[in-house]
Amino acid sequence: MKRNSLLLIFLLVLLTCCKSEDAPIKAIKPNEPGSINEEYMSRAETTFANIFKYYWSERVGLMFGTYPNTLGTHDEPNSPDYNSHAYLWGLGGVLSGFNAIVQNTDNVDFRTTYESQLKRTLLEYYNTTKEPMCFGCFVNDHDERLYDDAIWVGIDLTDLYSKTKDNWYLDYAKSVWNFVLTGKDDALGGGIYWKESPRDSKNTCSNAPAVVLALKLYQVTNDPSYLETGKEVYKWVKSKLQDPADYLYWDCIKIDGTVETSKFSYNSGQMLQAAVLLYNATGDAQYLTDAKLLAEACYNYFFENFVSNYSGEQFRILKDGKRWFNAIMVRGFLELNKVESNGTYMLAIRKSLDHAWKYTRDAETGLFFKQFSGNQITDNPGDILDQGAIVELYAKLAVN
Repeated sequence: MKRNSLLLIFLLVLLTCCKSEDAPIKAIKPNEPGSINEEYMSRAETTFANIFKYYWSERVGLMFGTYPNTLGTHDEPNSPDYNSHAYLWGLGGVLSGFNAIVQNTDNVDFRTTYESQLKRTLLEYYNTTKEPMCFGCFVNDHDERLYDDAIWVGIDLTDLYSKTKDNWYLDYAKSVWNFVLTGKDDALGGGIYWKESPRDSKNTCSNAPAVVLALKLYQVTNDPSYLETGKEVYKWVKSKLQDPADYLYWDCIKIDGTVETSKFSYNSGQMLQAAVLLYNATGDAQYLTDAKLLAEACYNYFFENFVSNYSGEQFRILKDGKRWFNAIMVRGFLELNKVESNGTYMLAIRKSLDHAWKYTRDAETGLFFKQFSGNQITDNPGDILDQGAIVELYAKLAVN
């Protein structure tokens, strides 16, 4: 008996000594389908609070676009050169984080803490001097309007209506759609321009999310016109901007027919999400086939084998690049996972996010540096867009 006790003590000491801050990361996942992973949700809510702590400008009721930030005494949003605060794109990243938390938790305190501020701030970007009225890129009359920037906001507004049944969200989502339709014509055989002016390219980033917005509006209104337009635009993007060699999507086609062949994760990720939503809406198996081929292509191209400089662990990680691009791509993986789960994809996404939490945050602010790998942590946390993307990722992984 004494010998057994000594052996037990020895094993406990050995286990304790082997624990290390740099031990291999065990990816967190929900315990069972439908459950909320409280650790991931806590990370999302903590980071969201940090965004408001370090980016919110109480004096003018706007978000700064970068951190660190400063605001001069006479620095007000009333001139063409003013750029201290976030563009709509960056604010949209914060809205996406808010939306992801609201969608996946019934935390009433969280919603009431931030909702009114976000609504008021969004309205600062709502341009009523142009028809149709919609959100502009910035908060004054000198702004321009990009179709994709407005669409990202419209997607979140539609989701928030679906969750809350607050017509405020649906009304502004519909105004985004009305604006988007003005960017659609028959040049190049269809599709939606990137900018209101000049109309010199039709981009995957303005068309793929337009399909997603259309399908989400169809879900909440049952209006078949959204579905038909979504199907039409999806078909156009596939025919004009998909690389037949690897199923990924190019960046844009110029009005003269020249194709810009750069490949960004968010473009392919939005077409992945669009394909799944079209499959759900129509039951057409070809859309699911499209989605599965594209998911594998994204996994092969936008993830890489990685060895952590901190723990020495080897795993597949989201490639370093703009975090927001990758967050948008992950939307597609998560949409597909609801239909056909794939543990390989999900493990790589979770590992990426767990490594980011442990090794790529600023010790003072809790904000995230720019890369998932943690190999470049000398820069400031920077862009608000990427902070919002991190919130979205943790909140959505909490239930996937």
